[in-house]
Amino acid sequence: MTTVTATDLARRTNQVLDALARGESVTITRNNTVLGTINPPARAVTLREAFERLPKMSPDVAERYKADIRNADFDDEVRDPWQK
Repeated sequence: MTTVTATDLARRTNQVLDALARGESVTITRNNTVLGTINPPARAVTLREAFERLPKMSPDVAERYKADIRNADFDDEVRDPWQK
């Protein structure tokens, strides 16, 4: 994390923005008091990354899950949940 004074922020705005673009957080101080921290935006994850983060199921649990889905009493009708 980078720390800059409010004066340095005003003088070196482009450098601070470059640090944010590199994924660094920047803390701004004035008179040795922290005013705040600017954080880069959270990086979007791909669908593959999201699935890779899920806990892994053992094969027997996966088979039981598939069997439960197959045996569930679902129909193919699509209904509007807001209409009665």
